[in-house]
Amino acid sequence: MDAYLFTLWKTCREGSYSIAELAETIHLSPKQTKRYLNRWQEDGWLAYTSGRGRGHLTALVWLRHVEREYAKQMLERIERESVDAVTEELSWDWSPAQTGRFMRKLEQKFGYTQELSDALLIPRRRPFLTTNPLEAADIHSAHLVQNVFSRLFAIDADGKLQGELAHHYAWNGPVLSLHLRKDVRFHDGSLLTSKDVTKSLRKLVAYPAYAKSYRHVQHIQSNGPYQVDITLDQQRHSLLPKLATIHTSIGKDNVGTGPFQLAQNDPKKTILSAFPNYYGIRALLDRIEFIQMPDAYDPVYRTSRSDSGETDTISTQSGFGLVFLNPRPGGPFERPEARHYIHRLIAAIRPAIQSLNERGFPNDRGFLEQFSSVHPLPEGPAVLFTQPLRIKLTDFTDKVTRWLCETLDAHGIPYEFVPIGFKASITDFHAFDTIDLAVHAEVFERNLPVAFHQFLTNDFSPPAKMFRQMPEMDKWIDRYDETPFEDWMRLHQTVERHLIDSSYFIPLYDDTRIIPFPIELQNITIDSFGYFDFSKLWISS
Repeated sequence: MDAYLFTLWKTCREGSYSIAELAETIHLSPKQTKRYLNRWQEDGWLAYTSGRGRGHLTALVWLRHVEREYAKQMLERIERESVDAVTEELSWDWSPAQTGRFMRKLEQKFGYTQELSDALLIPRRRPFLTTNPLEAADIHSAHLVQNVFSRLFAIDADGKLQGELAHHYAWNGPVLSLHLRKDVRFHDGSLLTSKDVTKSLRKLVAYPAYAKSYRHVQHIQSNGPYQVDITLDQQRHSLLPKLATIHTSIGKDNVGTGPFQLAQNDPKKTILSAFPNYYGIRALLDRIEFIQMPDAYDPVYRTSRSDSGETDTISTQSGFGLVFLNPRPGGPFERPEARHYIHRLIAAIRPAIQSLNERGFPNDRGFLEQFSSVHPLPEGPAVLFTQPLRIKLTDFTDKVTRWLCETLDAHGIPYEFVPIGFKASITDFHAFDTIDLAVHAEVFERNLPVAFHQFLTNDFSPPAKMFRQMPEMDKWIDRYDETPFEDWMRLHQTVERHLIDSSYFIPLYDDTRIIPFPIELQNITIDSFGYFDFSKLWISS
């Protein structure tokens, strides 16, 4: 199957074209295009008569129906080959009818391979952005990292700190001593020692995205094989909660100690296999396969032990959506009255968000779940904008962004889109330098106080990118270092009200994730990111 031939068939029907036009269509040079035309003519796909002399057109006649013949090949390949072997061809511009045939065949095929091992197969629409804990700023990468790496500590939904790789800890003035578990192995078989943890933590505090968060750390050193000492300028309440976040996962050359090890990761498939020497309880699933599939594919999970097709669903909280108004110098939202005006316009259409997304529920409170409350909208006059609003456009929030812009159109507010790729919107620390408005979707970890603190302080997070224009926020952020963890929620509420009342952050919706899964999948447990806890699943026979 030739992608160039398929593209030419879809784009150029019978008629006359210049070689330059044909070459541009299939993104080849004119010389390469002529070679391909000759080969396709010899194979009987088409007939063409080359125009003589410069500027003369080439007559193109199709002798065979390329899409129909290729579709037949695709169905045969789906039947006999692995699903990931055809993912590249599935992304071609097939007609809706052919796409429907492929999807029905894939749903019969996907995940059914009679074998002794227990595997969970999950369709995905795009590859993972990263497997590095320090870079895992999006929910999908963080979920992957959580299964491959372990942290020093974990904090449950109730705020209880529990040791993972750290068995216990002790403060001695400004020094936090971490006492590690013994006989913990990395996926490469080597034993975890204090030197590994020390090296990993030093990378963390030096990493640009976290340098500010760990600015109080003065020294990290190993003290014997199972003790790590972290010296700060003084004892800080914020350090232990920080050591329970996903980016503090301990690794060695991108190898972790978690319940699953990374067996394969490429644009077609990512495979996690159970780690038999995991220091906890060995997972009952043998492997997890994430397979890249086109958007039209049914997102239901599959297993390797059944083809019954019977499924169930589970709903989990999937974060919230909000609108950022960036007060950049010289921008339209440097003025509070301009922010308040847009805030009121968004609040007026917010109840209709569910017509756009049936799983999105209007949020007129804030971002702290039951700890947020409804406050009066800021008052003020309508504002005339003399310069277009620069609006961030990313595929992940494209639909909601365009929906909001309908309101701007209705009120005669000029705007222009600034396209930013999903990865760049996370990793580019200057992505908001020239942006005025952005729709953002956020997913918190299970513990709300820790998650909201990370939302505010992690440099990968949009708020941190905006706070450079808001010097008053530095004073708020600094207070977390002096505030006991159990009192963080009150501080969160104060910060949240300031951001909403100043119309920097505008709550938009709460989101729900629907996960369809086969009925033979047992012990469904939700992890800290709202996905299945893979380490606890098993498959009934």
